[in-house]
Amino acid sequence: MHPIYHVDPANPAFDPLTWYNLVGAFGCVNWILAYVAILVLCFRDRTYGLPLVAICLNFGWELLASFVFPNPVALWHFFDRAWLGFDVVLVYQLLRWGRAEQSIPEIARFFYFVVALTFGVGVWGQYAFVDSYRDRLGLVGAFGVNLIMSILFVFFYFGRRASGRGLSKAGAVCKLLGTLGTAVECHTVVRSIDTGLQDLAFLTFLTVTIFATDCLYVYLVFARPGAVVATK
Repeated sequence: MHPIYHVDPANPAFDPLTWYNLVGAFGCVNWILAYVAILVLCFRDRTYGLPLVAICLNFGWELLASFVFPNPVALWHFFDRAWLGFDVVLVYQLLRWGRAEQSIPEIARFFYFVVALTFGVGVWGQYAFVDSYRDRLGLVGAFGVNLIMSILFVFFYFGRRASGRGLSKAGAVCKLLGTLGTAVECHTVVRSIDTGLQDLAFLTFLTVTIFATDCLYVYLVFARPGAVVATK
């Protein structure tokens, strides 16, 4: 195993009963609830509920977190594996119904190749980031993926606001709470395990920007007046 991945399991940051890790566990549970809400709605609507790029990047991170990056806390490992299981279903929905949803003909034509390429490049990039910047548990990289997802959700909304298909209100709220909880946790954990970092300015930028974008997305899905009738 690469030396960067070695962590001290006795580090107090890994105590699951500290206040910040309890807040993080609350966030992780909300992420599970977000997945459930999105998946249930999308099976009903026969569509997929996360942007294509977000699904590919997220699935790649869960694979790395489950099988490559270290995880000294059993509860965190459980959440990683649980998220991976939900991601498998998200990928299934994308592959099952995603091609017909594409508005760009070239994307629709080469859909499965585009998905595979996006996934492969995403895994490579995330591993390279962790290796190059000493992001020991991949946590900073995870929030980078999260920011991409949050921004894409806004565009996802505008692409689907007429029909509302796959736009989960509960999923939007739970994602916001899930990221907020894990953001609080990771500011303490990352500072403790990645002692070579001069500061957490970039992590703070990521988490604040994610929170603001998630608030916008929640507002949009709740303010949606219903199907918009196209007019000439």
